[in-house]
Amino acid sequence: MSRRQEREQLANLNVVELQQELRETRQELFQNRVRYATRNLDNPEPLRKGRKKIARILTYIRQRELADQQ
Repeated sequence: MSRRQEREQLANLNVVELQQELRETRQELFQNRVRYATRNLDNPEPLRKGRKKIARILTYIRQRELADQQ
C-alpha cells in the first residue's frame, strides 16, 4: 500500500477506529523491535515505517480532537 493510500485510509477512520489502529501498530512495532534485537529482522525499515505510521495516526486523532472543540 502506498503512503498516499494509507493516509487516505487513515483520514476516513473515526477516533475509535484510529485508536484501535494505533494499538495494533504499536504492538506490531514492539514485535519488530524484538525481532530486530534478536537478529531475526535484518532490515530496520519496518521500525522506521512503524514510528511514522504511529505519528500519522496520532496527528489524525489530534486533528479530530481540535475539530470537536470548535
